[in-house]
Amino acid sequence: MKFAHIDPRKEPERAEHLWRSMLEHCPHHYFLSWGWVSTWLSSLPTKQDIRLLIGFSNEEPVLAFFAGMSQRKNFFHPWRIVALNATANPYFDKIYQEYNTALTHPSLHLDFSVFQQACRTLGWDELYLPAISAQFAAQLGNPQEHPQKHRMVVQETMPSYSVNLAQIREQNMDYAGLLSANKRAQIRRSIKEYEKGGRVEVQEAQNAQEALFFLEKLKYYHEKEWKERGQDGAFSNEFFCRFHQALITQRFAQGEIQLLRISTPAVELGYLYNFIYRGRVYFYQSGFHYLPGNLYRPGLVSHYYAIVRNAQLGYQTYDFMAGEAEYKKSLSTDSERMYWLRLFRSTLGFTAWNLFTAAKQAAKRSPLVYRFMKRLKKLAF
Repeated sequence: MKFAHIDPRKEPERAEHLWRSMLEHCPHHYFLSWGWVSTWLSSLPTKQDIRLLIGFSNEEPVLAFFAGMSQRKNFFHPWRIVALNATANPYFDKIYQEYNTALTHPSLHLDFSVFQQACRTLGWDELYLPAISAQFAAQLGNPQEHPQKHRMVVQETMPSYSVNLAQIREQNMDYAGLLSANKRAQIRRSIKEYEKGGRVEVQEAQNAQEALFFLEKLKYYHEKEWKERGQDGAFSNEFFCRFHQALITQRFAQGEIQLLRISTPAVELGYLYNFIYRGRVYFYQSGFHYLPGNLYRPGLVSHYYAIVRNAQLGYQTYDFMAGEAEYKKSLSTDSERMYWLRLFRSTLGFTAWNLFTAAKQAAKRSPLVYRFMKRLKKLAF
């Protein structure tokens, strides 16, 4: 197999043509669609090093992924990180793309050695594979089962929960019947309480301008909730805000964006920001209006109505995406896993990461030592 590196800024038409041609043949999720990818590329600063790597077999593209480059110094020498379909810069990667993978033509048998061969042309010390899908992990032969052999660290793994919307239609739209008795009771009690102020309604943004207005309302509730927890919300990242404003502006007309407002005549429950792609609804972000008392469950009720609405619209899946949150599990019918992996070119780097991680875990019993180890790890990696 021959490999080519393309700068998508210098050769945008060629990069778009090759990527779109691969999309036609390769299973993928919204985060690798041209709508998401083109917005991502145009939103990044020009100094950010991004390359499109294409593998050719008999002059035809059979493998494709974007590689983001980042370089920093550690204790040993300049350290080069390459990230799969990401930048390797935590600030720009806060947009949290998921179901990550390399686009692979059905004619190509992709395994770990082939993928490693492709990446070798990039000259890396550390290869970061964020939020890769279970399918891609399986294509690689589940190398996380043999971390020593591949010098691989499973940094994190999470379930990704979803709702089979066809099941709801098979149940004559009785979604509540698919839930546990306890969850049904919580939702019904909350709806009853909200509807003392009138019927709960779902309003969907009808154009990009209205969608951006809904996003601002969502942002307000989202940031308010996180500030009350003493933490920064997702919208505290300026790149995150710019990216999603551009995505909504550029992709709403293509039917890829869904902004929902859930309310009664008396009160707003909240807003949901979803993507729609190939029959799948991806729940991405939310902002809820919390009222005093345990009877009010704006998140549960909002998702309940959004799920029923999207089942009525004929979509196949309502995807909560990665996360351990109990509400995702309790509202879902299916799940799969995602993985955050790091591969190290040298045994020294692999060993050092594991030693620092083990020391940091042990140091959690002492907050002072934990903070020191966390800072030390940032210096080393």
